[in-house]
Amino acid sequence: MNFIIPEIWYLFLSQMFFVQIESNTPEFILFLGRFHPLILHLPIGGLLLVFYFDIVGRIRKKYPETLIKNGLGFSTFFASIACVLGYFLSLEGGYEESTTNIHMWTGIGTAILTLVLFLIKRSSKEDLEKLFFPLFVMTIILISITGHFGSILTHGDNFITQYSPLKTKTKKPQVIDSLRYFSDVIYPILDAKCVQCHNATKQKGGLSLISEEMIQKGGKNGALVQKGNALKSHMIKRILLPLDNEEHMPPAGKNQITTDELWLLKHWINNGVDFKKKALAYQSNDTLISLLENYIEKDIENIPEASIRALNKVVKAGFSVHRIAINQPQLIVKFTKDSISEEAVNTLTGISEQLVELDMNTTLLTDDMTKGLKYLKRLEKLRLDNTKITNKTLNYLIDLKKLKVLNLHHTAVDNDGLKVVLEKIALNDVFIWNTNVDKEFVRQVEKASKTKIHEGIFEGFTEIKPLKPPKLITEQSLFSDSLLIVFNDPARSAKLFYSLDGSDPDSTSTRYNEPIKIVKSTKLKAKMYQDEWLPSPIFEKDFFKIKYKVTNFEIVNEPSTKYPGAHKIFDFIEGSTLFSDGKWTGYEGVDLISTINFEEPKSINGVAVSCLRDSGSWILFPKRIEVYSRNENTSFQKVGEMDYDATHQREGGDKNQKRFNIKIKDVEAKYLKIIVQNAGKLPKWHQGAGKAPWLFVDEIVIQ
Repeated sequence: MNFIIPEIWYLFLSQMFFVQIESNTPEFILFLGRFHPLILHLPIGGLLLVFYFDIVGRIRKKYPETLIKNGLGFSTFFASIACVLGYFLSLEGGYEESTTNIHMWTGIGTAILTLVLFLIKRSSKEDLEKLFFPLFVMTIILISITGHFGSILTHGDNFITQYSPLKTKTKKPQVIDSLRYFSDVIYPILDAKCVQCHNATKQKGGLSLISEEMIQKGGKNGALVQKGNALKSHMIKRILLPLDNEEHMPPAGKNQITTDELWLLKHWINNGVDFKKKALAYQSNDTLISLLENYIEKDIENIPEASIRALNKVVKAGFSVHRIAINQPQLIVKFTKDSISEEAVNTLTGISEQLVELDMNTTLLTDDMTKGLKYLKRLEKLRLDNTKITNKTLNYLIDLKKLKVLNLHHTAVDNDGLKVVLEKIALNDVFIWNTNVDKEFVRQVEKASKTKIHEGIFEGFTEIKPLKPPKLITEQSLFSDSLLIVFNDPARSAKLFYSLDGSDPDSTSTRYNEPIKIVKSTKLKAKMYQDEWLPSPIFEKDFFKIKYKVTNFEIVNEPSTKYPGAHKIFDFIEGSTLFSDGKWTGYEGVDLISTINFEEPKSINGVAVSCLRDSGSWILFPKRIEVYSRNENTSFQKVGEMDYDATHQREGGDKNQKRFNIKIKDVEAKYLKIIVQNAGKLPKWHQGAGKAPWLFVDEIVIQ
């Protein structure tokens, strides 16, 4: 120990001198600096533990001399290393100088005092022993100061006091009209997601976001925002980078910018980056109004937070859950799965204290499933439209005294059921289009109360909305023998028609009444019809019968190790639109080239390749697919090909799956070579223009 510690300090001092005469710090030094946060906790824990044993030993008159000495040696060693690595870390820049200096010198002082304590314990002089405890107390105080300034550098100067009960909280505006766009909406987003790394004491990339002036100043990469053009703004470009890109902001592991927050940031930039305007000074926009609701002060009751266990049950049952406002316990819940049940509805009782808005529209909800609604005492908005409920369900709502908005359109309720509810609850709005409630009853209700009854089609209304496309319950599209195709039951009075020959269905096509059995590759198309609605868009999906299961194949370019291996492209397990779901193979900047050996000649008439596009994550469809075949003692001959415009621009993140079908004239082949060509370069409209895109493939099917 006597030899090692001086060597550490020699290294520290020599590197300080070295950096003074070198303009560029070696990357290896910066690499070592990144270990400072890992090492610094060792001397802190060691010192506190030794201090505890020192006090306990004095009280019990049984002093652990050896333990104290060894513990101080341990703490001295790692405190010295932490000082060296901390200095290396500071060379990256981006830290406020005065705070950094205080942190560094108090840290060095702590290491020196720890060394002195260690030397005192190694000495046999009694005079020095008298100084030991006062110096130890001083060391504990100094390491606390060091840690405090370290937290300021890492997390900002209000990190400790941010959630203090003694802190004076700024009250939010209570109405949208009072919201200032930057200070009340945009800055809270930046403060929550960005300021931790871009503040007065820690300025990563030379950027601080603590004031209007600093935001306009930008950082070492130039201006942060480009007025009127969000997509060309450095801030938005960084947010849109793939999460695993080291330039992505916020960094992986930190709280990410949500879709709603990104919309607000882009809207603010596109509308001129104004720091003074009120939010409603901009052109009226339904999306803007909806999002601004999250930034006003609600009438807050003393409502507890929902438990994680209860929330997990609700989500597992098929509901999506969102807070009504940032840092507020009230919840908005919507059912998102295809099939609903009484058990799923009953999970909502676990969050009854927090649930204020519930949406179960266009589900197969029946009266037998809704008894649990009577426990949702704080419910304010309820959507039951396009379900199979009747008056029986309305009887479960009569004790929901906070309910203000009720949507019942396209259900079997009538005057009697609605009357029971209105006698018990002072509703503001009820939606009853296409129900059995008659106009005379509506007139009587509106005359006798303040409840507004919305009948749906109003005078001057000329546009009839289309139905939503039908939904499949059957998820798989690959099969080896036969497959049953099952649709969600249509809503009441709706009719579903389909075709299996590739033609567009209409109301004269085969009507869906029971699951459809298929025994060969099929293109399914389906369409919904209902009185007083426009027909739905056509739903279509390809189903493939697996002709040959591939077991013997070779891959020229192995997929990225970040994702599953090449075996996934022949396992007949289909991926979702989420590239990280464990079912996709990924190829960065290279083609997928696979050669298949069937062992003996097979009759081939087609190849299908399933690919993914998610331009926001730098994933594009292939630009070309080629298929070659050969037999023994022959060379490969091209038997099929397909070109595709992989770089055309689409709105948003455009997540999409596509199965590319390459038709082949019947050919006998023992070997097939399939080349799926990467798009090459990201196009000009993309934030990563010119860089290599990803190619994602989950299944190759031989027909």
